[in-house]
Amino acid sequence: MLKVEREDVISLLRKLIKIESANPNIEGGTGEAEISNFIADHLETIGMEVYTQDVIDDRFNVIGILRGEGEGPSLMLNGHTDTVGTKGMTIDPFEPFLENDNIHGRGSCDMKGPLTGMITGVNVLARSGIKLKGDLLISAVVDEEYKSRGTERLIQEYCSDAVIIGEPTDFKIGIAHKGFIWLEIEVRGKAAHGSVPEKGVDAIVNMAKIVSSLSILEKSYAKKKHDLLGTPNIHMSMIKGGSDWSIIPDFCRLKLEKRTIPGETSTAADEINQILNKLSKEDPLFNANVKQIFERQPMEIASDEAVVKSLMLAFRKIRGTDTRLVGEPYWTDASIFVNNASIPTCIFGPGDISFAHSADELIKISDVVDSAKIYALAAQFFCGVATSH
Repeated sequence: MLKVEREDVISLLRKLIKIESANPNIEGGTGEAEISNFIADHLETIGMEVYTQDVIDDRFNVIGILRGEGEGPSLMLNGHTDTVGTKGMTIDPFEPFLENDNIHGRGSCDMKGPLTGMITGVNVLARSGIKLKGDLLISAVVDEEYKSRGTERLIQEYCSDAVIIGEPTDFKIGIAHKGFIWLEIEVRGKAAHGSVPEKGVDAIVNMAKIVSSLSILEKSYAKKKHDLLGTPNIHMSMIKGGSDWSIIPDFCRLKLEKRTIPGETSTAADEINQILNKLSKEDPLFNANVKQIFERQPMEIASDEAVVKSLMLAFRKIRGTDTRLVGEPYWTDASIFVNNASIPTCIFGPGDISFAHSADELIKISDVVDSAKIYALAAQFFCGVATSH
């Protein structure tokens, strides 16, 4: 059994948390350059081949490769180096501290803890004398918290036979997750003095009709149920309309998000256009349009993929129990690997997602220690062992 030293895990995780790596597109963070350089240097000390990959504005991915010594499948352990911002935190975000079995700090859970587990797992594997048949890769990517440009860039040059993404799943294996679509609806009305509303067309009133119809639309989603993910959902995010107290509003804009599931055939824009067309027929003065702003696809892989079986077996060996296969309501870079690169990808890591992005972000050290063992063992099961000493 591979031995993981708790103090080594704490030391590495402390160093990662101390490096501020908030995404520049969130609260003006400083970005990932410093932490990327640190990880690149650290992977070299492990004995991995290390490569960097420019993404945007001096922000770069880091790729480490532990070469296999035979003909075996390759596995990539993937994690992101960026975090969200620190607004509203109740602890010093970059001064990690221990409390019982927990370590606190921004990024501890999402996802410097899982990254620490991955790096430590590869380190103990490399030092153990065990030689894998297939290549084992670590990819530390930028920009996951914003537009995932890091992973989009990564797959242009690097691929593997399977990927494990280390998001905090509390050691459940995510084999599916929802996608999302951002949409904007604009209603045009006609301005008039508030004392003569009949001279105008109230854009906010007409938007209220749309909001009411969207509630009915969401109820219809009950017919579209995924075994692991449940139903799609839609919510109103931001709304703006009108210009002054005494003026009938001539515009109203609504920004909304739909969370999607695998297998949906109709697009969100089509669904909303059906609503707008119906309202237009009922009222010739009704004037509205919808446009799609951004979309990320849902993800799903088969439960019998080799990478899933390897993780299940490794977890059982380390924890002595079985874990569960789950679907996640949130989106991850797994979608890019699966949908854009056709690589079977699952989501697995230490940490409770409810602590991610929180005012007091934390993760259990014992979970990070076990994750290192599980990642290393899963790599042996998936890549195959060539020789051992």
